Amino acid sequence: MKTLSPLSPERAKKRYRVQMIAAMSIYVVAILTCVHYLKTTPPGALKVTLALIPTLPVIWVMWALAVYLNRADELERRIHLTGLSVAAGVTALCTLVYGFLEDFAGFPHVPAWWYFVMIDMVWGASSCVLWKRYK
Repeated sequence: MKTLSPLSPERAKKRYRVQMIAAMSIYVVAILTCVHYLKTTPPGALKVTLALIPTLPVIWVMWALAVYLNRADELERRIHLTGLSVAAGVTALCTLVYGFLEDFAGFPHVPAWWYFVMIDMVWGASSCVLWKRYK
């Protein structure tokens, strides 16, 4: 793997924030635009393409996170990776339970993209708790 250029933790954090703001701004524009056109687009390749366009900025966010974690200090890396681990476990448990409720108890279907939202929310909350714990 290519060695990353040396950046101070503060510069790495600033670069990550800028990339997150840019990527999420593009995501908001993409999702609003694509949803508008998806309502009137007939089934086919164009509809599939429009449905997938908003995932591109999310890929950018994931890449920026990976780069940031490689440049972060040990404490920040530990907090984020522990938070992500908690988020994965909580999301897995909740989706398992709700999946059983959907299949066996007639609960309404929840679209799969909400799982990503849940992971982000739990990751954010658990990271906040961990930051307070270590500060």
